[in-house]
Amino acid sequence: MERVTSWNMSLTVAILCTAWSLVLANISPLLLPSSPLQQNRLSRIGFPSNIPRFGFNPQPSVLSGSAASASANANTLGFNGLNSGLSGSNAASNALSQNVGGFGFSGSNANANAFSQGFGPGGFGSSAANAQAQSFQSDGPLGSFGASASNAASQGFSAGPGGLSGSAGFSGSQTYNFPGQRKISLAYSNGFSLANGQPTGSNGFSITQS
Repeated sequence: MERVTSWNMSLTVAILCTAWSLVLANISPLLLPSSPLQQNRLSRIGFPSNIPRFGFNPQPSVLSGSAASASANANTLGFNGLNSGLSGSNAASNALSQNVGGFGFSGSNANANAFSQGFGPGGFGSSAANAQAQSFQSDGPLGSFGASASNAASQGFSAGPGGLSGSAGFSGSQTYNFPGQRKISLAYSNGFSLANGQPTGSNGFSITQS
C-alpha cells in the first residue's frame, strides 16, 4: 500500500499549491491605477476630474473596478500491472475590486479539491483533500478593515493484509485587520490517525493580537 500513501501526500501538496496560485494570479492585476485617458473620459461624461480624498489612501482614479475568475479540472485513470487507480482534481477562484474616489473594496476566494482511489493485490485505499481561501479589504473615511481565512482538510485510508489504517486532519487560520493597524490572528488544527489498531488524536489552537 506504499503506492496509495504516496498518492495521498502528492495530491494534498498539489491541491494547496493550486489554490494559492489561483488566488495570486487573480489578485495581482486588480489594483492597477487608471490611465489619464480614462480620467478624461469620466470628466467628459459628468464625473469630476478630482474629488476630495480626505488625506486617506489617495488614488489617481475617480471610479474604477475589475473582476476576474479562473477554474481548472483534471482526471486520471491508470493501470500498472495488477494495480489500478483513479484520481481527479478541480480548482476555482474569483476576485473583485472596486474604487470610488480613493475609497475601495477588494475581495477574493479560491477553492480546490482532489481525490484518489487505488487497488491491487495488496489491498485498496482512498484519499481526498480540500483547500479554501478567502479575503477582503475595505478602505473608507474611517479607516481600513479587512479579514482573511484559509483552511485545508485531508483524509485517507488503506486496507490490506495488515488491517485497516488511515488518517484525517483539518487546519486553518483567520486574520482580522482593524483600523489603526491592529490585528488579531487565529490558528487551529485537529487530527486523527489509526495504525495497528491503535487510534491517536491531536488538536491545537492559538490566538495572537498585535
